Amino acid sequence: MKFDKNQEITFDDVLLLPKHADFSIMREQIINLKTSIARSISLDIPIISSPMPGVTESAMAIQIAQCGGIGVIHHFQKFSRQLAEVEKVKKMHLPVGAGVSDFSKNGFIHCGNLVKLGVDFVSLESAHADNKETLVFINKLKKHYPSIIISAAHVVTAEATRTLIQVGADSIRVGIGGGSHCSTRIVTGVGRPQLTSVIECANVAKRYKVPIISDSGIKNSGDIPKALAAGASAVMIGGLFSGTDESPGDLIHKNGTYFKMSWGACTDTAMRHRQLERNTEKIVKTMKSMLRKILRYQYIDESISSKFFEEGVEGLVPYKGSVKSVITDLVAGTRRSLWYVGARSIDQLQQRAHFIRISDNTKLENQPRI
Repeated sequence: MKFDKNQEITFDDVLLLPKHADFSIMREQIINLKTSIARSISLDIPIISSPMPGVTESAMAIQIAQCGGIGVIHHFQKFSRQLAEVEKVKKMHLPVGAGVSDFSKNGFIHCGNLVKLGVDFVSLESAHADNKETLVFINKLKKHYPSIIISAAHVVTAEATRTLIQVGADSIRVGIGGGSHCSTRIVTGVGRPQLTSVIECANVAKRYKVPIISDSGIKNSGDIPKALAAGASAVMIGGLFSGTDESPGDLIHKNGTYFKMSWGACTDTAMRHRQLERNTEKIVKTMKSMLRKILRYQYIDESISSKFFEEGVEGLVPYKGSVKSVITDLVAGTRRSLWYVGARSIDQLQQRAHFIRISDNTKLENQPRI
């Protein structure tokens, strides 16, 4: 057994120290938020929408792209439907990614169809990407589809980052257990504070000139520049985009207020939405086998017939209107943060950033009190 005595940190544990700005706050627009999330994929803003089933389909991806970011079409649907959703975005000549979690022969063929359709990148979705199945799949994709751009999720260590890059990943998604809909850390006891994860993974990835995407824990605009300063090229957002016009699902009227249902990727509801061309019992059998091997459980309740082993939560979220207004606020806060640090670009932010650790009393002081 190893025990790390170093205290690790997440967004709420630090603040960015302000520095001299040689330009007026009235000229915030000169701040350049352009970034690259993989070879040949540049964005005007460092924001990506998550492939959560309650967040990104074509409507979300179109609006995100029109605002300068990119969306990743979720994989909790039939291959044919996902292809149709990607095609809607590409017909508008906009960038889009697609999530893939089926690493079988069918999933391999599907990745090829996504490439033919013109998808900008394929996001391989694994709760823990540093595993044999994922690594073999990346290697196989790279050999058969040389033009494919692969973003691999999820990791939180330098070792895993290096391994994925060496087998061919073009960008790395960092984060385990910190998402708004995620209960992995509670259910499994596994995870890592997000800011430490980004710092460690980015330190390795930059040696290979491979971008890091911070995917976890963005609660407000102030968390975005912290993730960027730590070494991320962009952030992935899920929960903040749920409940918008562009997120899937109908409006629900309850007690005089409008809501939308939102659910995480590792929930029973998400699994029911996944209509991949497989037999349900086969999925359950596979999940039980995986749990026995990975968690070394000696017994899995056989009454679990179609219930997915959940590592996420679901619920109603308040209706927020168009996601465009949410993005506008996030971008404005990020620009303002760069002005405070005296940075005109993400590169300058990373060079000038100075994190300071704060106390619990400071965390209380950070909050408005009226």
